[in-house]
Amino acid sequence: MAFPHQKFGLPPGAGPDISWTPGLAAGLDALSAELLRWNKTHNLTGHRDEKSVAIDLILDSLFLVPYIKGGSLLDIGSGAGFPGLVLALAVPELAVTLLEARAKRVSFLKHAIRALGLETRTRAILGRAGEGALAGETFATVTCRALGGVQESLDLARPYAEPGGRIILPRGRKDQARAEELGLTVAAYRLPKPYGERILILADN
Repeated sequence: MAFPHQKFGLPPGAGPDISWTPGLAAGLDALSAELLRWNKTHNLTGHRDEKSVAIDLILDSLFLVPYIKGGSLLDIGSGAGFPGLVLALAVPELAVTLLEARAKRVSFLKHAIRALGLETRTRAILGRAGEGALAGETFATVTCRALGGVQESLDLARPYAEPGGRIILPRGRKDQARAEELGLTVAAYRLPKPYGERILILADN
């Protein structure tokens, strides 16, 4: 199936290069509904309506799919599961670990994993990167969204990336210059207004 650009407010032909299926659509809708339901009492994110969740969280996460490497992924600072839960839904063969330091959010992550039927290949862990969490474990892909500066995020992620693995840092355009200073690859993409242009910083281990 073609990517549903209208659903996300994109022009024809725009959108991430992914395989869109009825199962993926249903899973993403269910994730959005659960997040909004929990947000009413638990304040997991600042997103309060379907449109902002669809564009700023789900669509933003889907742009990572073409850059995933290997069969395992660690999402550091997963928050309410973005991008990790979206990637678990979009890549059926991917084993996903969600690392989050706040117990309230881990409770949601565990609930969402069960509700989405992802228990066999997705887990939520309470802990912080670099403080003993998942000691000795490595992953083919590591994502780290908005945790400090570019170098700080790389330093957090590198111990968890297996040899030949990849680190993906979703960032705003303002971090492009710093990424280029560090010799990293940058992939740009655009979300509908008012969200605008964003980048993925890629570092192969």
